[in-house]
Amino acid sequence: MNKFYFKMNVVQKSSNKCNLLIQHQPKRIKTEQEYQNALAIVESMMSRKMNEAETEFFDLLVLLVENYETIHYPIAQPTPQATLESLIHEFEIKPDRLVAAIARGKHKITSSQAEAIAQFFNDISPNLSLTAQDFWT
Repeated sequence: MNKFYFKMNVVQKSSNKCNLLIQHQPKRIKTEQEYQNALAIVESMMSRKMNEAETEFFDLLVLLVENYETIHYPIAQPTPQATLESLIHEFEIKPDRLVAAIARGKHKITSSQAEAIAQFFNDISPNLSLTAQDFWT
């Protein structure tokens, strides 16, 4: 690679990054409108091939969006019953009456049942790493 090409390439990358920063100055997202604008930019960038400067800008913008979502759209921890119900549905398990009652929240799960349920689903799918705490409060 000759020196001239290398210098031009560095200048061009720097220029691309500056243009992105001038057009869309990244800053903390404070309002719903800023959030919606940032999402629109992220979505438009996802649908095309990006150069290095655009990828860096994209990563920064995604972090800002995630920060806003963490504050304004927090995700609640699932209940043990919801976790069990989801797993029963995902793995198409035919639950007996007790497990069905537990999944509907009619009965609390005991610690020993929680251990057995975690082991059952971990045996079905080695990719899971469930513990009794996922089913017992």
